[in-house]
Amino acid sequence: MLDSTDQTEAPRHNTPDFSHPKSQSRRCVSSGLLRLAALMCTIILSGSHGCREGSSDANSLVGSPSGAREVSFNTDDGWNIFGDAYMPTASSKGAIILLHQRNGAASDWRSLCNVLRTAGYSVIAIDQRGQGRSVQGPRSGGGKGDDAPWETAPDIAAAIRFLSGRGPVALIGASYGANNALIYAAAHPDQVKSLVLFSPGANYHGLDAVSAAKSWRGPIEVFHDRGDTIAGDGPKSIDSSTPSADHELIVLSGSRHGTDLLADAMSRGTESPLSFLQRSLK
Repeated sequence: MLDSTDQTEAPRHNTPDFSHPKSQSRRCVSSGLLRLAALMCTIILSGSHGCREGSSDANSLVGSPSGAREVSFNTDDGWNIFGDAYMPTASSKGAIILLHQRNGAASDWRSLCNVLRTAGYSVIAIDQRGQGRSVQGPRSGGGKGDDAPWETAPDIAAAIRFLSGRGPVALIGASYGANNALIYAAAHPDQVKSLVLFSPGANYHGLDAVSAAKSWRGPIEVFHDRGDTIAGDGPKSIDSSTPSADHELIVLSGSRHGTDLLADAMSRGTESPLSFLQRSLK
């Protein structure tokens, strides 16, 4: 079964425009240049906090009003995974990891990430192995784009380590990212507290989500479009298979897939991903 592809615009960075007024004396010129140099150094330093390689880096990130900071870390099997980290300015209420759909990217989640960060959560959306920026793998393995690996459990494990100490963990996934999230959570219930899934399938390319659902007892919220032929009956099968006492399947109209459901999901009040996590991630 094939998965869909989303394309999003990369963030743009504007360069400040400085003017240099003429001064009346050598002293004024020197003073003005010194002030300009100090200002430029401040701007450069304030934009250079991207943290890489190591779980301790997340604890040094400070919330930025402009959005995400690029981070990277290594998996146990040799992949270098890149992500966008959104850190709250106050103490963290929990750690949330987002997994895009096939041929997607971390930036697909930008709107939700900012909402979650504003609500006080530590958030990282990753480019899963072989996708986006995460194309550096071990010599004996690899693959990118359409040939990227489907199973991404080591990426999730590394992201959880990266956010260590920032509270209980939730996974949010779209399509094959949703299947990976559920499979990982079912295998590691001691690490993951809550799940939000967009368009999970019964079995995407060997990622058997229904079997995983049968052993997942934690909170789980599933979003699905009624006419989505890619996910098919997967969301319904997952919802009916879980023994969780806190599970919900939200069926929307249309035929969208994965993060194309995001805007509608975020507007659903008490059924929104934010409301669900505020209740379940404690």
